[in-house]
Amino acid sequence: MDTTKQQQITGLVFGAISLLLPNVSSIISRATSDTKAATGGAIAVIIISLAALILGIIGIIKSAGARKAATEAGEKKILGTVGLIVSIVGTVYAALIFIILGVCVACVLCVGAAALASA
Repeated sequence: MDTTKQQQITGLVFGAISLLLPNVSSIISRATSDTKAATGGAIAVIIISLAALILGIIGIIKSAGARKAATEAGEKKILGTVGLIVSIVGTVYAALIFIILGVCVACVLCVGAAALASA
């Protein structure tokens, strides 16, 4: 296996992980029904989504570099293209989950703090 193909596969794997990681974390957090555990689960989803966001960015960088190296070497770059697309989709998805859930958790914590302060 040549190095450009390995780079393309690496970018694809990072992209796939960035796409799947927020889904797995949200499934795990839904398993809890307790309110405190649900808040902790939401925070865990935020942290895991941030990790997925970082992995997606690494996948974009790896895939773009692999596509460039494959073009210069005259090799096929289909895996690099697929890796780039999957990494972009995974990065956008992880960013949306991170931002939306971050705002929701912040609102819940603010309401809880206000309720405690008024009591």
